[in-house]
Amino acid sequence: MKEPSDDRRLLVAMQRFEIIAPLLNRPLPRGVQKTILEELAGKMHLNAENRLITLGKRTIERYLSNYLKFGLDGLKPKVRPEQGVLKAFPPGALDEAVNIRLARPELSADSIIEELRSAKVPGAQQMSVSTLNRHLRRLGKDRPALKRTVRKRYRLLSVEGAHVLWICDVWDGPYLTDELTGRKRRLRLVAIIDSYSRYIVHAEFYFNENRPCIEDTLMKAILKHNLPEVFYCDNAKVFRSRHMKRIAAELGFSVKHSRPGIPQGRGRIERWFRTVAEKCEPLLKEQINSGKVTTLYEVNNFFAAWLERRYHSRRHSTLKMSPREFLENAGGSHLDMSRHVDPATVHEAFLWRENRGVSPLGAVRLQGNLYEVDESLLGKTVELRFNPYDLRRILVYCEGTYRCEARPYQMKNFTEKRVQERQTDSRNALDKAMQAIVQEHREEIKERSGLSFAKAMGVKHGE
Repeated sequence: MKEPSDDRRLLVAMQRFEIIAPLLNRPLPRGVQKTILEELAGKMHLNAENRLITLGKRTIERYLSNYLKFGLDGLKPKVRPEQGVLKAFPPGALDEAVNIRLARPELSADSIIEELRSAKVPGAQQMSVSTLNRHLRRLGKDRPALKRTVRKRYRLLSVEGAHVLWICDVWDGPYLTDELTGRKRRLRLVAIIDSYSRYIVHAEFYFNENRPCIEDTLMKAILKHNLPEVFYCDNAKVFRSRHMKRIAAELGFSVKHSRPGIPQGRGRIERWFRTVAEKCEPLLKEQINSGKVTTLYEVNNFFAAWLERRYHSRRHSTLKMSPREFLENAGGSHLDMSRHVDPATVHEAFLWRENRGVSPLGAVRLQGNLYEVDESLLGKTVELRFNPYDLRRILVYCEGTYRCEARPYQMKNFTEKRVQERQTDSRNALDKAMQAIVQEHREEIKERSGLSFAKAMGVKHGE
């Protein structure tokens, strides 16, 4: 069996983190953790192959212990190259057994072996019942898996304080002329609301509703209000990216998704979108039509002013006070459940990551650009971490360890194509964030490898 790749092991680790996330939100009273463990052990979970599995209580406790000791690396499966290898009989015999199981699921493994032997399938004589059952379970073709029906159980997410539950969604706004193309395009409002206080932790207009827009909004919300416990969002592809799962696992918050067509739990942000449509959109259209607001930057400035003066400061009918006052009261009553995180750590978690093979010339390609890397990496697969708003600085990692900064050789694109509209607003801020990441890791890398990280990154003394 081929040795699992690092990407594969990371995907398994992220899936395991999603299972134990309810146990990591905050210190739990006596007896509550045991109750949650029993509940997690009593329901089904999706594994890395998107198959439904059940986990024992001891297994979940082991995941929790390994995560608390070693972080995300503790959840990665151990590498056992020999596991799952077909040794007792040829792969073709297993394929025939799977076909029989799918056609006649009522047959036992013993009966399937007899069928194969009667048909004189090569390798059937060497088959044993236990070995065949093990491989059928591995492939998800055992009889319990084929007969299993999952019943959805809905529960109301309890909100016990501020920043326990953030809800994110996208709203279709008015049209605006795009400066780059000269054509009118529909604006998309990406917003995140705190379910407890109804405070908008961040909201911003974009021309798209793709992955960079969602991540940009979430990063700004975390930088302003620290980490939530649960990030609740739609089931769309942009919310289910591997990068989003990795961000949540590294920073330590849980991501939950509503079922397609059944937006359970997103009613509060949908109600807020109705407020935007009724009270903000007419004013914004008036500003656009009169020519007072002509760019995306100006749209967001106008919206930020409306948000602070007309929403956060106005009395909320359910709260009986303004969202800002309610959020401040939560902090004074020890109901602010947010967790502090260093800004440099946040920026590093949101860096995009892609794997590339190093050519015999000691170069890698990214977004149409060519970069030179250290000669010791020739022929290896490296991980490139970069700020999509500035492709001039690429950090190179190999097997999870920083090795060097890629040197630009041929530059055709200075930003990732999906973030060009945000280039002017975001380049300077995120360039400073890269500097902060360099500063944070400088001493760590120096102690571990003896390499001057500051010198490698071009940071001058005293910066």
